[in-house]
Amino acid sequence: MPPKIKNPGLVLAFSSALAYSLGDTGVRLTVEALAVLGLVFLRGLAGVVVTTIVAGFLGKKPWGADIRLLTLIGLSAFLATFLTFTAISRIPLYQALVILYMYPVMSLGLAALINGESVSAGDGLRAFLALGGCLMLVWPDETAGLVFDFGHPVGLAGCFFYSLSIVLTRRLGSANSGLEPLFHYSLHCILGALLLALFFGAELNLKPDFKTAQGLLAISLTGLGQFMGFAAVRWLPAYTVGTIGTLEVALGALFSWLFFHDPMTVRAVLGGCLILGTALSIQARA
Repeated sequence: MPPKIKNPGLVLAFSSALAYSLGDTGVRLTVEALAVLGLVFLRGLAGVVVTTIVAGFLGKKPWGADIRLLTLIGLSAFLATFLTFTAISRIPLYQALVILYMYPVMSLGLAALINGESVSAGDGLRAFLALGGCLMLVWPDETAGLVFDFGHPVGLAGCFFYSLSIVLTRRLGSANSGLEPLFHYSLHCILGALLLALFFGAELNLKPDFKTAQGLLAISLTGLGQFMGFAAVRWLPAYTVGTIGTLEVALGALFSWLFFHDPMTVRAVLGGCLILGTALSIQARA
């Protein structure tokens, strides 16, 4: 008989970070060929298909009960994805991830403001240690080829909307199985990509070829990470899930250096180690 999992939220949160890091690498590999909107559309299409099938198997309605709240979650999560994918296409992969994972600190204020959650001094300290590691990773260094780009503020906007989507998901409480917010997020990705493509006259660049298959695999991994992250907040506060999720940054930094030869400094490596240590300390005390 398999051992009982003490806290499913921890398993989901750590697994989410791993799936995200692998998916992010795939996004970076395919974003030039498929374009950001094409990847966002694929992410939404795969999400709608998977959540509909799983919901049917479980006898659930994927659209949920609180349509207004789920619509806000879906819209904010779509904006987070679109902006973050745009940042990934413009700046080093690990920097885009670092900016995204400043959201544990952002979620502290949003969780208190929107959900009325209290934050312990220890969790606050861990979140700010993670922020310190992020700053060490992203700080510009012209001698190493790390310069400021438009992708940095775009990524920061993506960070805000992702933080908002996670905090809003927490409001679903026990009604959240992970399927409902993922379904609405996926639906908004499809509609948002089509509307933006129509409004700006852009193409999705989707063809039945190897690159599209690569892109579908990449966004499927990030979709899996999204599902597990949404599900994790049923057992854990949003800022705890976010701090554990900074493992994605450490892995992303490694993949960024190995596969894309993005500039890396000693300070960046130390920042990644700080993030990793902070996330592991949460697992150790749980």
